[in-house]
Amino acid sequence: MALEPQQLKNILFEEFPGRTRQIETLLNWFGMPKEKTPPTIFIHGNRALGKTELIKRLFKLGFTSRQYSFLDCRVCYSIEDLFEIALNDLTGEQLSCKSINDFVMKLQEICEIGSETRYMIFDNADVLWDLSSTLTPALLTLPQWIGLNVCGIFISQAPWEKFRMAVGISEPWQLYFPEYTRDELIQILMKSCPDDEDPCFYKAFVENICNSFYENCDLIDFFRLLSDLFDKFVEPIQEERATRNDISLLCNELKSYFNETLDKLYLQDISAANFEDQLPQWSLYLLIATFLGSYIPQNLDQRYFATKACEKPRLSRTPKKQKLSHDSPAKLPQQLKGPQSFELERVLAIFQN
Repeated sequence: MALEPQQLKNILFEEFPGRTRQIETLLNWFGMPKEKTPPTIFIHGNRALGKTELIKRLFKLGFTSRQYSFLDCRVCYSIEDLFEIALNDLTGEQLSCKSINDFVMKLQEICEIGSETRYMIFDNADVLWDLSSTLTPALLTLPQWIGLNVCGIFISQAPWEKFRMAVGISEPWQLYFPEYTRDELIQILMKSCPDDEDPCFYKAFVENICNSFYENCDLIDFFRLLSDLFDKFVEPIQEERATRNDISLLCNELKSYFNETLDKLYLQDISAANFEDQLPQWSLYLLIATFLGSYIPQNLDQRYFATKACEKPRLSRTPKKQKLSHDSPAKLPQQLKGPQSFELERVLAIFQN
């Protein structure tokens, strides 16, 4: 159930410090469910500035699940995948779609069912250019093309001047996410304060970290730093060499760990113990797909990786008796051959299944 606009605004203000102007702008653009919205919205800014999370949270709280489709373009490896995911989100049904014309026809049918605005959100929209040189211009003009109440939202780290790679594309409504100020960053990092910790003591630690790394780290880097450095920050207290009131002493001792922590952060020193914690989820899946593809022969892909809809019944065959020859060398088992090279398309096919 969607929240009321004022209630939604209050929740977003509390959860996303430093994004008051962006929240108010988006809510004003979206308006009520049946009101016309801007045909295309382009949201840009550097990484770790809350663009994607704010949009996700806004639509989850303020819209019904069939009003929008959130598409991460990094995990869509073909135009068909992109269209089918969007149609499935908007209808709740498994629909196939092979071309943009087919997609437009089905989208028109969906929009005619109700008068609410339908939203298609393209996260990491830069990847759309890799799928097709004509896809992005078509999606940017889609609302005007079909003449229905549809809004396309494109989220990118690149500004519009660099994102636009073709002339004649209509200008979208643009919303910029600036860098966090130092005070806003401290306010966000304070959300990671442990429940059993004194907020004033933790704030002193956070302020020290922000003063030291504000110019060189973004929000993702800060969250990685906090977990490691806070243990070092309280270590003198646990060893009874200092008290919680000796903030200056604790900060000075913490500086000796800065170089080690930065090396771990930027050089990605990944140990076997915390391997899964430091790699993103999709990177782990891609790594597993690569491992499987290097050891499993390609002629077994359909048996191991195909979905049930694609599986074909296996024909029973009577095994042929093979003549043993002392001259021909024995075949090595696949495990003894080691990993084999294969094409990138096969990795992506295994990854998707």
